[in-house]
Amino acid sequence: MAEVRTKVLEAVQVADNVVRLDLAVPEGTSWKTGEFARVALPGASESEWRCYSIATPTGSPTIGLFIARVKGGAVSPKLCSLKKGDELMLDTEMMGMLLESRLEEGGKDLWLFATGTGVASFVAVASDPAITEKYENIVLVHGVRTWNETQYVGHYIVKSSKLQVMACVTREKGALINQRIPDALSCGLIEKTADIKLDPSTSRVMICGNPAMVKSVRSALKERGFVTPRGGRPGQMLVENFWM
Repeated sequence: MAEVRTKVLEAVQVADNVVRLDLAVPEGTSWKTGEFARVALPGASESEWRCYSIATPTGSPTIGLFIARVKGGAVSPKLCSLKKGDELMLDTEMMGMLLESRLEEGGKDLWLFATGTGVASFVAVASDPAITEKYENIVLVHGVRTWNETQYVGHYIVKSSKLQVMACVTREKGALINQRIPDALSCGLIEKTADIKLDPSTSRVMICGNPAMVKSVRSALKERGFVTPRGGRPGQMLVENFWM
């Protein structure tokens, strides 16, 4: 583990409770698309470090993070108040489970299920040509309560004819899907809307978000025959187990 100082190159409020930070990449720092980083304010104690998925693909000139402001939180409100030029501590040892290389080869459809700022890794995945060129179709399903919480995604993701971005908005009307992701998956609405079948022989899946969604979607796909990597062997489904 190497904790180094870096600077905020850009700080933008992208939703009512979400700020996008773009950090300078310290010399010698690298990461794989789908990993997360630990950050803290200078002088912070170990308990004040936080993990955030990296929203920029490997090799990008900045490390992009989406920070959700937690009401009454000890750290996130301070991170959301950072401005261009402010300093931030970064742990250069990146980690994560959402690495496309852990997926079994042979899939033609890549499904990305996220809620809230769990979408960060998938903004990176869907913007990485080394990943997207492997698939015929990419479907990003983003579960949120309001439109405000998802509109920023389209601004930061690389547009592609392969990509569908599908919002599941539960508290406002106007979305193609006005149900929670597990419910829309259970009734078949997600597959109908995408016009693509979720099948372990052709589909590869990544899941990141609140624990209830992750558990429900993982369970539903497990019943269909999807498996996670085990014993060093790749699988058809990846799950990020942490949630901040």
